[in-house]
Amino acid sequence: MEYSSGMTSERWYQQEIEYILVSLEKGESREEIREIVFNKNPFLLKTESALQKRFQLAFNRAISLTNELRRLYLTGTKYDQKALILYTFLKRYRYAYENFFELIIYRYQQKNKQLTLVHMNFYMEEKEQQSEKIASWSSVSKKKISNTILLFYKTSGIIDLSDNTYTISKLHVSSQLKEYAFKHDNLLAAMIKLEVGGNIDDL
Repeated sequence: MEYSSGMTSERWYQQEIEYILVSLEKGESREEIREIVFNKNPFLLKTESALQKRFQLAFNRAISLTNELRRLYLTGTKYDQKALILYTFLKRYRYAYENFFELIIYRYQQKNKQLTLVHMNFYMEEKEQQSEKIASWSSVSKKKISNTILLFYKTSGIIDLSDNTYTISKLHVSSQLKEYAFKHDNLLAAMIKLEVGGNIDDL
């Protein structure tokens, strides 16, 4: 998977992703879902271009869930759902995936469970040295990318803000989701255990 600055357009989008997951569970195809979305505008957007963009982002993340993960999302707890929304984001974007493993898990395992904007900025600078693609991103894009990743971490509950510092903590998910993750999915298992258990080849 290539690095992409496309995540600057991403937001949590849980309602949109859930709408698509329900439709997929009914057996509807991408084109069928797209037609319904454009005709009924369940995302409540004002322009067709905005609707097209939102649908594409949400659909691409929704299909990163296997059939079993889709069912676990639709029948799971709100904590399961938050974990899986974060999962769809990490599966979609290489920079976010690596940030999770190389910053979040690393800092948690080093017994330093604190995360600050300085850490995020230092991480971006390190990745610039490793990738010409990342180095070519504009300063505005880099800031948006870091903010977007933090948004996903905060909303999922994997970090919590206190006194301008984030504390990293494990996600609270159901035993059913844990069982699936530990048997079938290295990334999801790593998200739950906050231990290294996957690599970029799993994408």
